[in-house]
Amino acid sequence: MTVLLAPLRMLVSPFAIAAINFLILFLMVLSIVDVAKSIALRANPDELVNIMTTVSSIMIGWGVALEEREVIRRVAGMKGRPDEKAQALIDSQCHSFGVAQLVLGLFSDIPVAMISLPDRIINATGIEYELLWMSVALIAVAAVVQIRHIVLLLTGR
Repeated sequence: MTVLLAPLRMLVSPFAIAAINFLILFLMVLSIVDVAKSIALRANPDELVNIMTTVSSIMIGWGVALEEREVIRRVAGMKGRPDEKAQALIDSQCHSFGVAQLVLGLFSDIPVAMISLPDRIINATGIEYELLWMSVALIAVAAVVQIRHIVLLLTGR
């Protein structure tokens, strides 16, 4: 069983979380830039919806995982160690930043979901790009939050 838990132990380290945060941040920034350029060129909204939905899903999944760092540590047998006070602080930060990623990911998915709905439910024709901008803006806010979390993890503050 210990062998199976080893990956969990590595994944809850501040460095590993910061590295995953950075990878997701990289995807977020690339998507923001790509979608912003595509909106300016009035590209096909369907592909842009797909990009924003995918990034939102990644944010939601990672947000939930961050929220549950304390549970993962408990399952992996990492609770009650000498550095428990420091680990509890990291758990608390991960929970807060996880909630932020989760909520921003969910909210960024709402405008693009409106574009995907049939016109008989909500007619988004003519406002697709404005809705996409809303999603881009929320993901940009989430990117700033992600940067803050990376800095906190790496500096130990």
